[in-house]
Amino acid sequence: RLQEQNTELVIAKQKAEESNQLKTEFINNMSHEIRTPMNGILGFSQFLDDPNLSDAKKRFYINIIQNSGNQLMRIIDDILEISKLETKQVKLYEEETCLNDLLLELFSIFDIKAKENKTPLYLNKGFSDNESVIVTDKTKLNKILSNLLENAIKYTDTGFIEFGYKIIDNKIEIYVKDTGIGINPEKQELIFVRFSQEEKSLSRNVGGLGLGLSIAKENAELLGGTITVQSEKGKGSTFVVTIPYKPVNKTNLKSNSENNKGKVTEKQDRYTVLIAEDEEVNYLFLETLLEDFELNLRTLHAKDGKEAVEMCKENNEIDFVLMDMKMPIMNGFEATKLIKEFRSDLPIVAQTAYTRSDEKERAFSAGCDDFISKPISEGTLKEIINKHLIMKG
Repeated sequence: RLQEQNTELVIAKQKAEESNQLKTEFINNMSHEIRTPMNGILGFSQFLDDPNLSDAKKRFYINIIQNSGNQLMRIIDDILEISKLETKQVKLYEEETCLNDLLLELFSIFDIKAKENKTPLYLNKGFSDNESVIVTDKTKLNKILSNLLENAIKYTDTGFIEFGYKIIDNKIEIYVKDTGIGINPEKQELIFVRFSQEEKSLSRNVGGLGLGLSIAKENAELLGGTITVQSEKGKGSTFVVTIPYKPVNKTNLKSNSENNKGKVTEKQDRYTVLIAEDEEVNYLFLETLLEDFELNLRTLHAKDGKEAVEMCKENNEIDFVLMDMKMPIMNGFEATKLIKEFRSDLPIVAQTAYTRSDEKERAFSAGCDDFISKPISEGTLKEIINKHLIMKG
């Protein structure tokens, strides 16, 4: 019996040492992965100072800076996600979600990337828009599927990629199928294990931290589901995400794809937008974005929550508020509660660098009408303006 215990201790020690070694390699890789896009951002930013730079080169450098920024955001998101999962800080935020719309959004994003890779991407919608409205955590589901599609494009040089869903026994099976490099049978379960050699080896040749599949698995489990893979080396892989089917009956639901998504509807009367933001750079960015929408918008600036409340009291012409949630003197949550007491119909949209589901819940509980995560894209802000200002105006 003592011999067995000693053997178990030796095995446990070896596993702990292997895990520590893999974590050390992960930290070293993380440093490399962060510095790579930073080099692109800082390096090419310097070139933009050249007064003799041609327009073509300027556009080329700006494109590199934007791509590097997006790459850096994905890395930071993965690091934060792992940290939250390890400390059990992740919560579900379930909402009505049109699965067809979500898949169409993903298709529009990844079809561009697939075409760059010269790989056809196909979408197979299982049900009508009305039948595809479910209750789930849209953000987590989007992250899972984005990771699977990203991987499919990375590892598929010839053939095609297809994704879609079907409903079986009160469960939704969403699949991502590719004709890429495939995975050896004995390694298929290990790719979902955080810091495993197999997970790490998958990311080695194409870059990245190699955390995506372990994050996807843990998020799928949080949704009450699973993620599995069927694969053959050299022939391709099919990943299947299975989640509970919680339908929402909507007789008059309109698909977002019918609503000119990402476009400002039309130029109407003059609107006044209050931007509550303590960081000057963030305010200038939002002000510039709103100016580019070619609407007759007037912007006001509040540098903290207290000032935002006072401005809303004094100025009844304010039609819309972009509220930063982390500000000095008074935060956005408190400011929103106070404003809603005397302007209950005033649309207030939370804008925050936090992406946690419980942060959204807290914003909605405070009275916010919507939520937008930083960094804010032009298309997302246009949708928000359309939804809460233009179409209601």
